[in-house]
Amino acid sequence: GVTSSDLEKIACSVIREMCSGTPFRAEEIKLVSGARFPDIMAEQYFGVEVKSTIKDQWVSTGSSIVESTRDKYVEHIYMLFGKLGGQPAFICRPYQEVLSEIAVTHCPRYLINMKLEKGHSIFDKMHTTYDQLRTSGNTIEQVRRYYKQKAADEGKIEMPWWLGDSNTDDLTTAVNVKFWRDVSLHHKQLLQAQIFILFPEVLLSKFDRASLWLCTTHGILNSHMRDTFTAGGMIKTIDGVALDKPLPQIIKRLVASASQINECFADSDFINRQVREFNPSILNGDTPYGSSSNTPYDNWLTQVINATKLPQLPTWLTRLPHLK
Repeated sequence: GVTSSDLEKIACSVIREMCSGTPFRAEEIKLVSGARFPDIMAEQYFGVEVKSTIKDQWVSTGSSIVESTRDKYVEHIYMLFGKLGGQPAFICRPYQEVLSEIAVTHCPRYLINMKLEKGHSIFDKMHTTYDQLRTSGNTIEQVRRYYKQKAADEGKIEMPWWLGDSNTDDLTTAVNVKFWRDVSLHHKQLLQAQIFILFPEVLLSKFDRASLWLCTTHGILNSHMRDTFTAGGMIKTIDGVALDKPLPQIIKRLVASASQINECFADSDFINRQVREFNPSILNGDTPYGSSSNTPYDNWLTQVINATKLPQLPTWLTRLPHLK
């Protein structure tokens, strides 16, 4: 059978033969597959990416969206696609017209659909163009935000696990996924504090987003998320002070997390990356509880009080000074 490498060589040879009578010179048709993107270069500024499938279909997984090996001079790329299953056939179209979606293998990659109708490419859906996206400098970040917003618009709670841009170390994900039970106590305490800050809805027993965050950003699977925060029944005291009425165990855990929460709010990296991503409203809120300083902590405290209906929380969280 014909391998993908064989097909690239055949395509390059045929393109050279077809140069007669065109502005293209046969000696300037070069196969660069494996070294640069796209596979075939023509007169430096044009290129052909060769893809094939042994299946009887016109769809396949394409190249990385980052295009780190793209030739710096190439401006126009065409997709030459060989369907080798069933009745073999070939289609050649402008590259950007046949990229329907983005999927993730070891990195985000385009999905190819050679029968895709014009106006339905991933770039049309993102309201951008291929050239604008690839030259933006934050390709992965833009795509990640698109899929996150798409899920929100569809009423779904989803998070891309391939966080951050290829050019930064923002929000990296662990290589291996591990269970919550295997996390050290200190790390658990820190993660719980971060969850209280990023996802205060856990105080309303809503754990979906926090669970996804734990898995996507830290590679930690907690199959008993609710118990982690609520197990132990109702409490009757806070730091040794009797309560007027019993409260959920999660309130005790919130107060117990005070010192770690304080550390998180003092961590500019955590604020600028994690908070800006998952709870940005506390960075620009305008109705802080009992304070005119309008700090992220003040705005977060407002969220917590609104969720718990406990105005005495500022007193209980005595180990949390207002950060100016």
